[in-house]
Amino acid sequence: MNKEAVLRRFKTQLPTRFEVPKEGRGILSGCLITLDEKSGRSSKIERILINDDHPFYE
Repeated sequence: MNKEAVLRRFKTQLPTRFEVPKEGRGILSGCLITLDEKSGRSSKIERILINDDHPFYE
């Protein structure tokens, strides 16, 4: 996302359209959570980071 839009939303707390920049490094980050069906609690949490330095999820 363009960082200017993110900063504008943070400062104003108003909805902002997030657009993907045409240039620059792309990054995908998140987490994978494994749940225990009986308790409904997480049994494992894994970080996901895909970028130029880490091109694949392991």
